[in-house]
Amino acid sequence: MRFPPSAQIVPLALRRRLSSLSGFLSSRLDPQSYVGLHLTISLVLAAAAIWVSSALLDAVLDNATLVHADIAIDVWVHAHVTATGLTVSRAISDGGSPAVMTAIGVIGGIVLIVRGWTTLLATWIAVFGGGWILERVLKIVVHRTRPAFTPTRASEFTMSFPSGHAMMCIMGMGMLTYVLMVPHPPARPWRESLIGLAASIVLLVGISRVYLGAHYPSDVLGGYAFGIAWLAVCIGVSGIARHRRGASLAR
Repeated sequence: MRFPPSAQIVPLALRRRLSSLSGFLSSRLDPQSYVGLHLTISLVLAAAAIWVSSALLDAVLDNATLVHADIAIDVWVHAHVTATGLTVSRAISDGGSPAVMTAIGVIGGIVLIVRGWTTLLATWIAVFGGGWILERVLKIVVHRTRPAFTPTRASEFTMSFPSGHAMMCIMGMGMLTYVLMVPHPPARPWRESLIGLAASIVLLVGISRVYLGAHYPSDVLGGYAFGIAWLAVCIGVSGIARHRRGASLAR
């Protein structure tokens, strides 16, 4: 029995489309190519962080349930603070402050200039400089006042959302970790230790800001989300640029 030509063409066209889709997915999940798995992870991470950022921003501006939860957590935390906890939190907060991240940014930029790593230098400047501008713009737009916990009132006079400490710290530690791992990837135990140390610093800085009464929990989460989004976008674009310039100019 012979099938009409149209019945033979449809399955063939379908197979070609499936083959094309399979090739596209394989390319996006190829760990050996930056425009494969690495870029896919960057884009997915950026998209997820942007979605979380938007949700937090919407909840804060609408004075939604999240705001009431912020206040409840703030009251509970500051009913249990101790002198030792405040001292430790101040030290952690100072260590992860925007001023310290700026110093890291300047020193790291000089090192990249000396080494001639132009693409990484451009990414470094975009993350630190662009991130600082983004954080300032968000504070002005949202214009959220800081918590009413006055004994440890923050010395800075900027608005509360997002937390500048949390946002700049996650971008600074994230970019520093990226630069240390990309040109000369360390052995696996050292790589995991480096990531774990950076993540611990970022987490402790965020907790310290809530403990000190400088920010609500959602301010810190907003700083993390916006910081991750900006960092992922910059690293994704940097990876594409490095890939196009070739392996010999990958830095």
